[in-house]
Amino acid sequence: MYICVLICMFLTCASGGSVTVVTSAGSIVGQREDGYDTYFGVPYAKVDENNPFGNTLVYPKFETPFIANDSSILCPQSIFKVSDTLQCLRLNIYVPHTTRSSKKLPILVWFHGGGFAFGSGGEYGAKHLVKRGIIVITVNYRLGPYGFLCLDDPTVPGNQGMKDQIEALRWIKKYIGAFNGNPNKVTIAGESYGGGAVDLHLYSEYEMLFDKAIVQSGSIFDEGFYVKPDKNAAIKIAQHLGHRVNETKDALKELANENPRSVMSAALNLSLPMCVCKEKRFPGVNNFVASDPFHLEKAERIRNTKIMIGYTSMELLFAYANQTKDFWDKLGNVFVEGLKRNFIMSSDEYTALGDILKKFYLGAKEIGPNSIIELSESASDFVVNHAEERSIDKYMQANMDAHNAKGKVYKYMFSYIGGSTYKDIPGSGAAHTEELKYLFDWETPIAGAEQTLIRSRMTALWANFVKYGNPTPSKTQELPVLWTPVIGKSRPYLNIDVEMSMKDQAYNRRMAFWDLMWKTYEKKSSPVSGSQCVALPLQMQGWASPSKLITIVPKTVVMWTFGGGIQNPTAGSWQELAVYPLGQAQSSTPRAGSDLLRPGIAVSRETLRTLDEKPKYLLSIKE
Repeated sequence: MYICVLICMFLTCASGGSVTVVTSAGSIVGQREDGYDTYFGVPYAKVDENNPFGNTLVYPKFETPFIANDSSILCPQSIFKVSDTLQCLRLNIYVPHTTRSSKKLPILVWFHGGGFAFGSGGEYGAKHLVKRGIIVITVNYRLGPYGFLCLDDPTVPGNQGMKDQIEALRWIKKYIGAFNGNPNKVTIAGESYGGGAVDLHLYSEYEMLFDKAIVQSGSIFDEGFYVKPDKNAAIKIAQHLGHRVNETKDALKELANENPRSVMSAALNLSLPMCVCKEKRFPGVNNFVASDPFHLEKAERIRNTKIMIGYTSMELLFAYANQTKDFWDKLGNVFVEGLKRNFIMSSDEYTALGDILKKFYLGAKEIGPNSIIELSESASDFVVNHAEERSIDKYMQANMDAHNAKGKVYKYMFSYIGGSTYKDIPGSGAAHTEELKYLFDWETPIAGAEQTLIRSRMTALWANFVKYGNPTPSKTQELPVLWTPVIGKSRPYLNIDVEMSMKDQAYNRRMAFWDLMWKTYEKKSSPVSGSQCVALPLQMQGWASPSKLITIVPKTVVMWTFGGGIQNPTAGSWQELAVYPLGQAQSSTPRAGSDLLRPGIAVSRETLRTLDEKPKYLLSIKE
């Protein structure tokens, strides 16, 4: 007995289908799989239930072995999946089988997307990545008001969701050695707002807890990522829930005792901004960021960080593809509406500049079903593509300003459409999130040799970057192209498709146009306020009210994101699904309209309180 305990202090101990790791925080019991071990739902911090909107507490040591087998734990969500638990700060850890003599393994830490309103780490199965010889850890962090309430109060200064991510990285730094991980070889990665979060970590005022970063379809410059905070948000939420309060401290006290579902629903219905904010400085309080994206200057960590960054070839295609006549009839001037959300101008300026944008992208065409590709290109450039180019500019400037900078930037474009919902649309490209099913074990199926090859290449590229800081250290049959990093003002990028190739200056004409736009009008730019960050930065469409109600059945599984539909229903009957025109419904298939909808999300009957007449949101369940 004594010998077994002594051995387990230094080794991972397996017994039957379980495996135990002994850390200084206590024993953690995971599951042994084919070629790897999993530890699901491992707590890394504790939410203070007296102030669930503020700093976390240290999670107590395990008095008995912690059974790590639940990947379904998620933080309270604004809509769709329901969670009433505040104690949601969990890690899902995937560890490849190695021998005791193996050197410590590098680590990929994944921050999910979802507009800081939805999502969880448990949705990202990592069995394909972990078999590449890296440890993969997916992270839950607080969302909505619990993670991004930004107040004029030192107990809730803002960006708590980002600070949760810091706590996760601190836990990994302290304990990952027990899992055979190298705490000095940590790559942070994320997609959409998860990618924006990774970008923001490069400017954080906290300690450096990673050495590489992967930014997928996100940027600190994305529309809606940074918002002007509502300092009275807690009061508004409390009053909406029936509490008679006029002071923030009283509102926070009442909200701490509310069901998280009610708090999340109230914030959503009130269209309150719950994204990254510029925190007010308070004595003794550490800020995550104390500036807006346009004035973030702290670049020391960028100079020594290897970065991979990229986007899909037609990010916002889902917003216009396969839409109904009703959608097009109600669609306004998307160019003017986009300008209004991001710039403060006169009415004449909005009209004139909107006409220029329309002519640049559409030529003589009108806004309608015959301009799907052009509208998708304009929205993709405005929301994602040019934002990432600005991030790259900032990385390169930081490296040029430094002597002996070790940082490198690898840019990619994911262009493969063989498994895309939109592959039959002439001129289409890969839409937002469509690269993820080739990295993670999603419910969306991988079919055929071609898609299997793409998955093989994607996991190899990402794992190589985690291991070596270079996604193609050498040419192989699997990876026949060497990926050239960005140098100076050049923009070489790896085009990821059936035929991999290096290209240069993606969408050069369109990016030059937006360079000129921002240089001309940046002083008139304004941080987003309202619910844009809740609905993700996809408001180019000017959507209005719910389009229709569709009867669906229990335990329906959402199989596709961004334009995918509701599939695989099980038997039974119940409530109706209100489709809000972030994505219109088409016959019996709701069209997803943002990454607020994730593959693998199970719709349960408790899913949602009905949204009232508020527009802008994706889906709600009507009991």
